[in-house]
Amino acid sequence: MSNPSLTKRQKQVRTHNIATAVALLAVVTIFAANLLDSEFVTELGILLILIMFASILVMYRTRNADEYIASVWRAGTSLAFVFTAAILLVTPLVSGFYAGYMGAHTGTEYATSEASGFLTVIASFFVGNAWARIRGTA
Repeated sequence: MSNPSLTKRQKQVRTHNIATAVALLAVVTIFAANLLDSEFVTELGILLILIMFASILVMYRTRNADEYIASVWRAGTSLAFVFTAAILLVTPLVSGFYAGYMGAHTGTEYATSEASGFLTVIASFFVGNAWARIRGTA
């Protein structure tokens, strides 16, 4: 039984789906390693970040492979945009409130840090992407 060769569109869809799985695995591994304060982050963190970015570039290149993939891409980017806006607006507010509250009630200064929500924004993209795929309403 012969297998017909895949069309260019089918190859792009397959490539996009594989890149999505690889990038999601990299993000989940980085997130878990950060939660566990593992030395794994320092040893393989850069490699995982590079793999994630390469996969996202492949996903970006193949985002219009077909209508379904395009709609899943839009769902992920829309949710990531909302999370980016929320993080940019809420993080400084919460950090400043906590610093002021702790300074007023304990007499100690709380050093606010530049909290980057980069991992949260990237994770929100994959949550939106996965949610659209699971619901099938992309």
